[in-house]
Amino acid sequence: MSDAAHSPLPQKAIVMVSDADLDGSLSPLRWRLHGLVMEGACLVVIDVSEIDQISSTLLAALLDTHRVCRRRGGGVVIRHASRKMTDVLRRTGLDRVFEVEAA
Repeated sequence: MSDAAHSPLPQKAIVMVSDADLDGSLSPLRWRLHGLVMEGACLVVIDVSEIDQISSTLLAALLDTHRVCRRRGGGVVIRHASRKMTDVLRRTGLDRVFEVEAA
């Protein structure tokens, strides 16, 4: 007997971040990330191909998400990072926290 009402929780989530997400408050993005991890995602892939630079506020949101994911054996992947973004992550040591996939 199968229980169709209980489908497996998502293990991986992919989030596209655009300049529109970064205009003004990052609260909607933070809530979206929070919702994904509360639904069970333990690996969150953040596609940053549509933005040129990474802000400290965005990094804070990603670190919060990473902390929850790490407890579940996952983490955060930053996908399609520009050279400038990769350099910032390397200089701050965050390339050792996040998995970074260059553009």
